[in-house]
Amino acid sequence: MHGVVADESGGVLPGVTVVATSGDGRVLAIGVTDEVGRYVFDGLPAVPISLTFQLEGFATAVVDLAPGVDASVATQRLMLASRSETVVVHGKTPVDVPLPPLRPPLPRPAPPSVVIPVPDHDRDSICGPAKPGVTAEFFGTIRSRRYAAQNGLYAKGDELVIDGGTANGLEVGGNVVARRMYRVTGDPRGAKAEHTAGLLQIVAADERGSVAVVIYACDELMRGDRLAPFTPERRRSPEPAGIPAYDDAARILFADVGHLMGAPRRLMVIDRGIDNSIRVGQRLTLFRRPLRGAGTPSVVGDAVVVAVRSDSATIRVERATDVISSGDWAAPQRYPSATTTRR
Repeated sequence: MHGVVADESGGVLPGVTVVATSGDGRVLAIGVTDEVGRYVFDGLPAVPISLTFQLEGFATAVVDLAPGVDASVATQRLMLASRSETVVVHGKTPVDVPLPPLRPPLPRPAPPSVVIPVPDHDRDSICGPAKPGVTAEFFGTIRSRRYAAQNGLYAKGDELVIDGGTANGLEVGGNVVARRMYRVTGDPRGAKAEHTAGLLQIVAADERGSVAVVIYACDELMRGDRLAPFTPERRRSPEPAGIPAYDDAARILFADVGHLMGAPRRLMVIDRGIDNSIRVGQRLTLFRRPLRGAGTPSVVGDAVVVAVRSDSATIRVERATDVISSGDWAAPQRYPSATTTRR
């Protein structure tokens, strides 16, 4: 026999004491609902049974069951008590009925943590692939969900337990990104890249552990993702179109995890960055060189730079006229007038 206990709004109630008694008042079993409000009784005799549900602050509820019932009891809802009182019952436990050990009531989940507003930024500058840096700075890893039943993926608003605390550089109110490494599809050298899975904010921390709230997930946040610094990049309008500098082009290295090629709104990585004067907002012409060296480049689309590192940059494909893949080229724009404003 099993069931779920909830309050009037449908929220599950952990820590509810459930007592199964026979028609003559004998206690057959005692249990306490788990973190999802569920209780289970095994091996009850085929006699009329009453289930009593008790939790401080709620009115006691009793359900009578016919003999021989071997099925789930429908969700039992408890009403808020009009007043609280303490009742002490003295009695003897029948020696012929073994009782399961009582578990202490589980703590009620705390109210949702307060999140500090995150600076306005270009989400694509965070949610994209990147070439790994020479040195990686990580503050800790995602261990589990804080309250709800465990699963492999996390979403906006989830509170997560982090392996890493103030000793690792995490502070309450700080924003961090969750990253993981992946192998570049189709690269014969087995090159690795970084994928950003989402943005989190630290809401509680001690020396070795902390709690973070998911601000947003780029796609799939999961256990084992590593926390790295959050560097917000403000939203910028793309620079105006110019003349493609085909002779000074960057090479397209790879697309984001799970993608073999580029398409509008997809993010890719090129092999030039700040060291080569690549800047956020810069417009690029995507093209393919002629097979035999001479001839006109074949334009396959346009892109805009959304994030930069020292030796690489993340670009967002704005337009595609053909398949865009690793090995294609990205030409920066030249402007005929030196007075052209660049953002």
